[in-house]
Amino acid sequence: MIITRTPYRISLFGGGTDYPAFYEKHGGACLTTTIDKFCHVLIRKMPPFLGSKYRLFWSRAETVDSIDDIQHPGVRGCLQYLQIEDGIEMNHAGDLPARSGLGSSSAFVVGMLHALHVLNGCKPSREQLAAQAINVEQNLLKETVGIQDQIQCAWGGMNVIRIDKTGSYMVEPIPIDLDRQRWIEDHLLLVFTGLQRNASEIAKVQVDNIGKKEQELLAIKELVDIAMKTVKEADVEQLGRLLHETWMLKRGLTDKITTDQLDDVYDIARKHGAWGGKVLGAGGGGFFLFCSPPQAHTKITEALGLISMPVRFEHSGSQVVLAT
Repeated sequence: MIITRTPYRISLFGGGTDYPAFYEKHGGACLTTTIDKFCHVLIRKMPPFLGSKYRLFWSRAETVDSIDDIQHPGVRGCLQYLQIEDGIEMNHAGDLPARSGLGSSSAFVVGMLHALHVLNGCKPSREQLAAQAINVEQNLLKETVGIQDQIQCAWGGMNVIRIDKTGSYMVEPIPIDLDRQRWIEDHLLLVFTGLQRNASEIAKVQVDNIGKKEQELLAIKELVDIAMKTVKEADVEQLGRLLHETWMLKRGLTDKITTDQLDDVYDIARKHGAWGGKVLGAGGGGFFLFCSPPQAHTKITEALGLISMPVRFEHSGSQVVLAT
């Protein structure tokens, strides 16, 4: 039996520049961090006498005998990619809702691949996990996704990911001491809008618009290095202003990214003390990230009437927590 634990991520700056349609022309850059909320994947080889080849437990239960009949796309894609012949039982448990902007799909694929490798006696590198997860999502599942989520979920930590025109990338950890990290964390607030959406559908519209929105994406990319300096200095008020600036740019990439309801959430948070924030992931719903004085967090949450939670970073990436 193998259990992996793979973190979700918060994409702070540079989102959208990690799509091939953009970075193959301009290169890409993203500032992103993993948080202490996780996707857990448990797998074991399926005993042959239990009557089915695949037993899968996620938000539903599946019992099938053919990979092609598996409804969970991540499980199906990982098994196909690694050409797994043995039957398996899989249980998935996530700390946060799916389709909410925190990279949950990529976290699952990275965690599933990690577990399957270990089940077969292999120890994959972070580079292997990221590359294989990108391949599964983009090529096998035909999802419209970038490449930052798979990289970040595999590596963990707070990083700038720089992508060249060939798709090769470099992970640059951002060095901040624990006191500055805690100071930044204490000024961040995650608010769940209650809206879940298909990120790939929104991303497809955004990718189709890239040719018309190159200037906005170039401006989003330029904010990465400015934000990196701000994070190193732990200048939280400036960080909030930069989040506001990147959100103003991001929301103009396509009319699918924001809605009147999301705009109301943002305006209310700003009126109650947030310096800035942004919808995480592709947009359209999920989690808002706000940066504000800690004493304003309660006011923001009460004014919105939505569930919120504090932010804590993590630095380990995808891990095996049990192998027996």
